[in-house]
Amino acid sequence: MRKQISACGVICSDCPAYRAAEKGIAHQKRTAEAWLRIYERKERYEDVSCGGCPSSDDEVFHTSRPCQARRCCISKRFASCAECPVENCVDLERAQSVWDGVSEIASTLSQPDFVSYAEPYLDPRGRLNKARRAAGLPVRGHR
Repeated sequence: MRKQISACGVICSDCPAYRAAEKGIAHQKRTAEAWLRIYERKERYEDVSCGGCPSSDDEVFHTSRPCQARRCCISKRFASCAECPVENCVDLERAQSVWDGVSEIASTLSQPDFVSYAEPYLDPRGRLNKARRAAGLPVRGHR
């Protein structure tokens, strides 16, 4: 399966919310329980599902609906911000900053929890820069 990345560089296809409704209620419940335990994020298991950034607001995870980087990619028909020529984007920085604390939490997790609930969210800036290099675009600086 080809990896799908979000507008800001998260690995959508590895995120436990990605198409979670298709994986079933047990998967959604496990994910909601893990997010509560790991991130202190209380979600109704029924709400744990996402079609990825290109999806409609009805199909994307509720916290991603207002994301301006996502909205910009959709309006420009980009798969991710890696395709955008803008070097310094406030919307992209805001979207990526959501994930800045994950690396500290990740170091406290078991290997299975790390792989399922942290790894997809680590280093979105580096992931987008790798995609930019592959496309021959200039690499953006890290904060």
